[in-house]
This record gives sequence, structure tokens and C-alpha cells, in this order.
Amino acid sequence: MRRRLFLGALTLLFLFLAATMASAAPKVIKIGHTGTKDHHYQMYLETWAEKVSAATDNRYTFEIFPSDLYGKPNQLIEGAQLGTTDMVLATGSLLTSYNPKIGVLSLPFIFRDSQEAHDVLNGPVGKEFEEGLAKRNLIILGWWENGMRHLFPPKPVNSIEDLKGLKLRVINSAEMIDTINAFGASAVPMAFNDVYSAWQLRTIDGCEGTTTHMLTQKYFELTKSAALLWYMHVSNPLVVSKRLWDSIPEADKAIFLDEAKKMSAFSFEFQRKMDEKEIKQCEELGVVFTRPDREPFLKAVAPVYEKYRPKYGDIIDKIQAITQKK
Repeated sequence: MRRRLFLGALTLLFLFLAATMASAAPKVIKIGHTGTKDHHYQMYLETWAEKVSAATDNRYTFEIFPSDLYGKPNQLIEGAQLGTTDMVLATGSLLTSYNPKIGVLSLPFIFRDSQEAHDVLNGPVGKEFEEGLAKRNLIILGWWENGMRHLFPPKPVNSIEDLKGLKLRVINSAEMIDTINAFGASAVPMAFNDVYSAWQLRTIDGCEGTTTHMLTQKYFELTKSAALLWYMHVSNPLVVSKRLWDSIPEADKAIFLDEAKKMSAFSFEFQRKMDEKEIKQCEELGVVFTRPDREPFLKAVAPVYEKYRPKYGDIIDKIQAITQKK
């Protein structure tokens, strides 16, 4: 009898210790993004993860997957909605399927610079987007910077006429497709990490993107021409699945959000400083930048605004109420 009691007590002790160790083990959270390992996305996520872990006494371990190794962004967003993936640093335009109003961010020249984008996304308009996505089980922790976008054609572009007939890769966004077509080029929607090989195979003649992309994706190996146009801003929201979010205690949620907001501010400031540096780095690699007059491009996209104003009119007005105060 005593032996049975002793063995029973020992079993209970082992079970207790196992449960204690299990509860003490950090929660593993996976995050995916489409940038390379040396892209700013990786640095942003690593810094954010380190700060969250430290502030929560290492209750969380973050596994960060660059270059779509966790899955392509659209797959990760869908997975986050279903609760089968954890987090993704997404491209804002990919969220339009879950909140159509976010498509307004893909309109050309909606922001004159990244500061306007920061002010809008971290204000009431951004909050409205977040509330709409939360209804679809997608929680936005913060809006991070991706930079203003330019054109990377196969030849110098000094005027809008120089784009005629060129096939340029774009994000799979109806607004961006219509914009590039309005410029006189032919828009080719394509996954980000397929661009280099498609360019080599002449499926496309070039693409659009940020100066960061010219360096990290090595587009400078494929073209020595770039047209600085500052025509569009594509945001990068940090998205977490509602399933995962609901499992996190409120005190820890506050830390996740606070650090994400801090990283948002840092990312915008960091990119502003990097823009000039990246242009110089590209020039050292032989890239020649043109700065075409933007006025003809602004006129060319007037039909794009006419097409989408019935869909985004109220949001356009809210954005312009903020940007036109400057």
C-alpha cells in the first residue's frame, strides 16, 4: 500500500513538474515576409521581436521567415484569417480582398511623400481600416514603411512618352495596374519574388518599386535606368491572426501594440534617411536616375481617379482633409 501511495505521489509530482515546465516554455510565433534577409523588413521584425520578448520576460519566441519561406503574403494573410498561420508583414494592397476601402492606398499620387502616409495611417483613417479588418479576423498591430515607389525601365525615361509599350511588373492591384497602363506602359501583375527571373526571360521589360528593391533584389544587374517619380506609396501592415491574438493576455497585447507603433515611427524615419543613401549606392553601381516632370503623369491618371471615386470617394476626402492641411 505504501509503495502504491509513493508511486502515485511520484507520478503526480512528475505530472506537476511537466505541466509547470510546459507553461514556462515560451510561445513560438512565426512571422513571414517577402523581402530578402538583408531587406529592411527583416531588421524591423527582428528589432520588434527582440523588444517584445524582453518586455514580456521572454514568454514569446519569434521565428522570422524572409523571402516567402513561410509562404507567399497572400497565402499567409488567408491563413491568418483562418487561424492556420500566425503573422505576416504584408503588402497593404493585398488586404483589399478583406477590406475593399484599403485599395484607396494604391491610387497614384494620393500621398506627396511618406510623411503624409505616416500621418494618415496612424490616424483615424488607419483606425478605420483596422476596424474593418478586425471583423475579418485580421488584427493590424502597426503600419510600417516600404518607401515611395519609382519606375525601373530598360531605358532612360525622361518623359511619359518614353514608357509607351513597355511591360512593367506591378503588384496584383487593380488600381496599380490601371495606373501603369495610364502611363502608357503595359502592367504585368506578378509575385514579388518572381520578378528577377521573369525579367531575365524578357517576360517583362522592367518593374516599379522602391530604391531599396533596386539594391536588395539586385535589379541593378538587369537595368541601369531608373525614373524617380514618387508616384505611389505601398504600406506594410503587421498582421496577426485573431486566433493567435485572442490567446495573448491583455497586458502582453499592450506591449505588442506599443512596440509595433514605435517601430512604425522608426521605419518611416529610417526610410527617409535611407532614400538619399540608396540613390547614391545605386549610382555607384552604375544606375542612372532621371527625374521626369510629374505633371504629365498626374494628368494621365485623372481617369483612374474618375474610375475609383465612386468606390473610394469618402476615404479620398478624408485623406485629402489631412494632407491638404500642410
